Amino acid sequence: DICSTRYLVPIMNQEFAMPCLITGKHSVYASLRKVFDQITSLYDENVDGYELALKALLLQAIFLLLQYSKKITKKEEQHSEKLKSVLDYIGEHYAEPISIAELAELCYFSEYHFMRFFKKHMNMTCVEYMNNFRLEKAVELFEQGHLSIIEVSMSVGFRNLSYFHRAFKKKYGMTPLTFINKLKNTVQ
Repeated sequence: DICSTRYLVPIMNQEFAMPCLITGKHSVYASLRKVFDQITSLYDENVDGYELALKALLLQAIFLLLQYSKKITKKEEQHSEKLKSVLDYIGEHYAEPISIAELAELCYFSEYHFMRFFKKHMNMTCVEYMNNFRLEKAVELFEQGHLSIIEVSMSVGFRNLSYFHRAFKKKYGMTPLTFINKLKNTVQ
């Protein structure tokens, strides 16, 4: 149908640049939040025919996102591929020391150009992204029952325990030990 050919297929083929980070400040946030809350509620209720309503709500979410998307040019597609390769590399090697020079080399950029490129496309520095990624992995490990802060810190790529503590507290508003204690209390 026209919806598939005009919108869904181009989205699947990544011909549209959709917003990838939507914070509470974004103008579509409230509408999307409402749609996703409805999706969650429908999924939990599991009434007959809920799949039809889910499909309608997903299409509504796509409609909302399309208002903030644009057709991707060839240059943007190349940038997107470079960024994806960097993010994939970080995802695979986050536990190891990663230098900006390594990441810049993946894109065939100078370090200076790479740092500007990354900040422009991700709205944060590369170091901020890597720290956030590593901290999220640390939380996953804590939730899986790994309680040794130093082991978790080292296994997610932080080589300095005090830096890990500061970064964790900045992101989550509590120390790793407080986080672990909260996890223990919720399990009991």
